[in-house]
This record gives sequence, C-alpha cells and structure tokens, in this order.
Amino acid sequence: MYRELIEKLSKGNEWVKLQEPCPESEIKKAEKYVGFRFPDELKALLRETNGDRWLLLSAKDIIDVVKLNRKYLTECFEPDEFEERVNRHIFFATNGCGDYFCYRVLPNGEPDTSAIYIWEHEIFETREVAKDIADLITGYYNDEV
Repeated sequence: MYRELIEKLSKGNEWVKLQEPCPESEIKKAEKYVGFRFPDELKALLRETNGDRWLLLSAKDIIDVVKLNRKYLTECFEPDEFEERVNRHIFFATNGCGDYFCYRVLPNGEPDTSAIYIWEHEIFETREVAKDIADLITGYYNDEV
C-alpha cells in the first residue's frame, strides 16, 4: 500500500529510492532503542520499505535521530522538559531541513496515533500536519505539508 503510493506520487523524483523491507528484528531493535512501541501503521510502512532516502527514515535512521537528540539536546533542557519536548516522540520522516515528522507519545508511554506531527527543530514544538502516514505521504508529495 505505502510502496505503491510513494511510487505513484514520486514519479520523476530521482532522489526517492525505496529500500527493501525492514527485517522484523530491526524494527524491534529500533523500538527498544527509542523506548516506545511503534504504532502498527509505522511497522507496516517499515515492513514495506525501510525508508526511501528522501522523506521516510529507515529503522537505523530512526535510531540515529534519537542518538543525536540524546547526545546534543539533553543539555539544553531540564530532564522533564527534555522528555516532553524532545524524547517523547517517534521520529520516522524528515523534511530535509532539520524538522521531523513524528508521533507524539502520551505520558502513559503509548503513541498518540490520532495524528502525525511535525517537530520543528528551532522551537522544539510540534503541530499536527496529517491524520496518518498515507495522508502525510500524499500531502508531502503534493506540496501541502
């Protein structure tokens, strides 16, 4: 489903390179490192393509983003504020300008699957941009996100 949608919408974009499906072991490794269970739709996306080298991050890229945030941003905030504004997100896509598309994680540790958000790196805040991953992909490739 996602693979076909991306292929259709990215026609003519030579930079989009759909990757092979992500092994289940890599998805579990990324979930463990991030510290939160991935929503079913994100796991479904990764099972179809382990990133596209344009918008969507691979499981390894998801881990790398968290590593960078934990390395460089923890000193910018008090622990509770870091947790709320940075660490309690599941980043899975990027706009290429330092901002990430993500799920927010609720205080109980469950991902908020009611929307997809953009996390703006200059202000460390999110705003809703899509209702789900398919909506994000469609909006992104139609220059609506």
